[in-house]
Amino acid sequence: MSFSIKQLDLFNTDSTIYFQTPASHRLRLLTSDFENNLNLPTLREFVHSIFPVHSQITMTGIIGYYIGSTRIWDKQHLKGVVKLSNWKETYLVDEEGTQYMAMTVKDITSQDVFALCKQTAQGWRCSNLMFCTEDRILYISADVFDLVMTDQKELGGICTKFSSWVDTYHPNIKTV
Repeated sequence: MSFSIKQLDLFNTDSTIYFQTPASHRLRLLTSDFENNLNLPTLREFVHSIFPVHSQITMTGIIGYYIGSTRIWDKQHLKGVVKLSNWKETYLVDEEGTQYMAMTVKDITSQDVFALCKQTAQGWRCSNLMFCTEDRILYISADVFDLVMTDQKELGGICTKFSSWVDTYHPNIKTV
């Protein structure tokens, strides 16, 4: 059975993309492994191995929600890190009727992705963000960097290169 990024529900509030993806198409790194500045070159290399310099990257994520008619914003800490152009908001409603706001920003650079990963690893509070291309998604949160890819061979190469950093608590390409 083949796997496609299009099979994922990016805004599923009950299950992140990591758990929607077959183990052979995913890997996870812990943000806590990159709190130390000495490990930032490894994080930069990881990001650039996923997204080469001229990749067409789209950033997306939930930026807020409504309680009644009150709009509650999640702090993204994007200002000053990412040039925000092509910003688009989408409104979503989950199964319980909660309304969310999602954003999509096109033309994100691999350097922008690294800057946001770095700031997240160093403890800046952020909402969950996803950096997407046609065949891969990097999901970042306060706890993890999850990588999902359609190409098992390429993911296996990344897994081998960063083997000592890959978390194996949940099954992934390193453990299957």
